[in-house]
Amino acid sequence: MSNQTETQDVRVSVAVINFNGADTLRPTLQSVFALRKVRLAEVFLVDNHSGDDSLALVRREFPNVQVISLPENKGPNPARNAGLRRATADMVLIMDNDIVLADDYVMRLAEVFRAHPEAGAVSGQIRLHDQPDKVQYNGITLHYAGEIAARPLDARGTVRVPCISAGAALFDRRRVLAVGGFDDDFIFGWEDGDLTFRLSLAGYPCYLVSEAIAYHQRRARGMKWVRYQTRNRWWFMRKNYDPRTFWLVLPAIFSMQFCAGCFCLGHGQAGAFLKGTWDAACGSAALRAKRRAVQRLRKVADVNLLQGDRLDLPGGLTASRAGRLLNAAVNAVFRLYWRLVRPCLRRS
Repeated sequence: MSNQTETQDVRVSVAVINFNGADTLRPTLQSVFALRKVRLAEVFLVDNHSGDDSLALVRREFPNVQVISLPENKGPNPARNAGLRRATADMVLIMDNDIVLADDYVMRLAEVFRAHPEAGAVSGQIRLHDQPDKVQYNGITLHYAGEIAARPLDARGTVRVPCISAGAALFDRRRVLAVGGFDDDFIFGWEDGDLTFRLSLAGYPCYLVSEAIAYHQRRARGMKWVRYQTRNRWWFMRKNYDPRTFWLVLPAIFSMQFCAGCFCLGHGQAGAFLKGTWDAACGSAALRAKRRAVQRLRKVADVNLLQGDRLDLPGGLTASRAGRLLNAAVNAVFRLYWRLVRPCLRRS
């Protein structure tokens, strides 16, 4: 199965991760088969035990798509790993079931791999499908206190970033498997950041290409996954940070978690936040084993991947004047603390 392409076109396997995506799958798969300068080795639909008409739609309208049906929904990571294991191409595009790709999206990502053969993963800019001029995701930086800061939405060019979203990302399959693949224990929060940060730690950097554009058919999500997101944030730091980094920045992490807890309390999610915090404290033996495995992979120091210059408080607090003042004050304190502890972090 292939597009009509030239001999220099990149060969790619595509794995679309699906759960109850009947409303969005048609334009998603149409965009995959419309890609230019790509030879499709195979296209998988990895289905997380959907209860809607997703599989019937795909089998009826896209007979060339290979369906991988999982017996239960354990989140996106087991499905992503299933697609990686079945893929025959070295380059694998992992994408969600509500993403529509521009026809040059994968071509632009592949160009970054040609320019940076050491890369592990590359993603592009995500815009809203119903508002195609509005940018939703344009890459992130990672604050040492365990929070992401969005890259300016109007930024252009290709930049190296500590981790990327797996909503529509091109991966070097061999390198992903070399660092252990997606962690099946992470579910609904930080699960793609965990893998891509590990790639960066192992010396396989991640890149964001603003000129590669995909469109998100967004659906309401609300705060359904607060418990998992809270737990996974702690797991991410405990697993992937160098132990010296973790203990030195722990006061800032606690401060950030206090802010997150107050936000959750104000939105009726205090119970979910506390349960996630408790979950994070459990399973320490398994987490220590994971951390040891990560540290054995390490070739890049935390100090080269984390930043302390900018932090975005959760929940759109900066929409108000008081929120902006609070955000500025928190950032000032965290910047000062980063200047104090950064010289003490390992450099290699």
